[in-house]
Amino acid sequence: MDSTKESASRWLNKKIAEAKYIYILASFLVILSAGCFVVFCWYLSAFTATWLYEGLILPRTLIYAAAFLTGRYIFAHFASQANYNAGNSIVRKIKKELYPKLLHNNETDSIASTLFVTRISDDLKPYFAFFMPYAMASVLVSLLLLIVSFGMEKWVGFVLIISLIVIPMQMIVIGIGAEALHKKHIDLFVKYSAVFHNRLQTIAEIVNLDNFNPQYQFLSEKSKKLNDATTSVMRVAILSSAVLELFVTICIAVIAIYLGMSLLGIMTGPNYGNGYDFRVALFLLTLTPYFFFYLRKFVSAYHDRNRALASAELIIPILKEDKHSSSEKVEKEFNSFDISNLTFSYPDSAVKVLHDIQLKLPLKGLVLVKGISGSGKSTLLKICAGSLLAKEGKVSVNGKDNVWSNQWLKDNTSYMNQFPFIFDGTLEYNIFLEKKTGNKNDYPAFLDKIINKKTEGWQTLLSHNGKQLSGGEKQLVTLARMMMHPRPIAILDEPTANLDADTVGIILPQITKLAEDRLVLVASHEERFDAIADIILNLNWGEQMHYE
Repeated sequence: MDSTKESASRWLNKKIAEAKYIYILASFLVILSAGCFVVFCWYLSAFTATWLYEGLILPRTLIYAAAFLTGRYIFAHFASQANYNAGNSIVRKIKKELYPKLLHNNETDSIASTLFVTRISDDLKPYFAFFMPYAMASVLVSLLLLIVSFGMEKWVGFVLIISLIVIPMQMIVIGIGAEALHKKHIDLFVKYSAVFHNRLQTIAEIVNLDNFNPQYQFLSEKSKKLNDATTSVMRVAILSSAVLELFVTICIAVIAIYLGMSLLGIMTGPNYGNGYDFRVALFLLTLTPYFFFYLRKFVSAYHDRNRALASAELIIPILKEDKHSSSEKVEKEFNSFDISNLTFSYPDSAVKVLHDIQLKLPLKGLVLVKGISGSGKSTLLKICAGSLLAKEGKVSVNGKDNVWSNQWLKDNTSYMNQFPFIFDGTLEYNIFLEKKTGNKNDYPAFLDKIINKKTEGWQTLLSHNGKQLSGGEKQLVTLARMMMHPRPIAILDEPTANLDADTVGIILPQITKLAEDRLVLVASHEERFDAIADIILNLNWGEQMHYE
């Protein structure tokens, strides 16, 4: 196992420790459930043996069996609930830790970020809620049943312990390479889902420009790659389940044959020639499939482990990103912001998105960045937000070098694009975040437009990137969040795109107010910004046209 996998496993184990008491309770309930099933099998075998051999029906014995069977399901139900709650609790904490990182990570838009969070949650929750509980239950139940089996018939115990050794080995062999498949699948899912969403958003333009067939071919190709990745993942899961079922069937058959031959007096041993005790044989044969019950679930959930490891590898770099990239402390003072000879191109691309940009930015005021789509506006804003590191030219804060300035910008800028990022949580949490929320009067007045429309008010639950809000409401919520958590630089990418005139009329004065005591960078096609901007920068295909 390489160091990356070890790091991912270690990280997942640390998260498990956060809910250890819930897992301990669930494990105790699992043992009680298994104990009830053992007693049920004993009473059932006694009832059946007495009925077949002596022709007697013992209702009390059958009632005892039914009572313990009921207890088995009751304890198992509460154990399952506890494990599910533990998984939810851990994933909720991870999302809470991940949200601020994604909020400040402007390399992707909010659509891709939301898809990323959703997919990561879908991959991690089964690991904490199913895989780990089934792993613990497999160990505990297997040990309990092995003790019972060895106490009754050692050869049955030997067959079961061999299976307990072979099955994990089989999972490890099949699991080789599965993690890489899951990681590839996650990458493609997030990447292509964002692409599909973009095409759906622009379907009207595609049809109007008679560009439907090329786009159809493009999406078909992406869809095929995603389907191939999904098929590869499913193939591994099916193979793992098929091999397990084959091995389990063989083990049960071996035990059944052994017990059958013992009953016939064929097998050598202490009961040779006398036949085997029917009640014990029936008890062991009834118990054997239950030995594999949690092992089956464990193996079926094994691909959840691979998915979780793949997801952990993706989010660990985000969560453990160093607060400061150098040992030098990054102060909060803002004395100057200069850009000179800035040229930028994305990795693996020869296209210069920005070319020889010269810019001296004020400490406060509104700076408008204009230009046609594709002119480099968003890239420039991401550099100014610290999301992208300039390697050609100089982006200097307080006269420092690019690396120091990049870290300062990460720590001291707030960012909003035309697709705002909305957290899973209440409306209150989305605006105040971790701030004390006792004084509800300390918030922008324009939020009343949203709060008064929601029956739950501040406690309105938002999910799936705020699908409960309109586009304009999302912009207002994000703008309010920027105002409630002020930083020296505020960056807004197309803040009024696709909004109605009334909402634009609310947002513009707020942005002007925001620029009174800090630097505000806005990229927009909105003509009304021209009248209120202190500085206007025009870009054309990455070239700086003029600077007003």
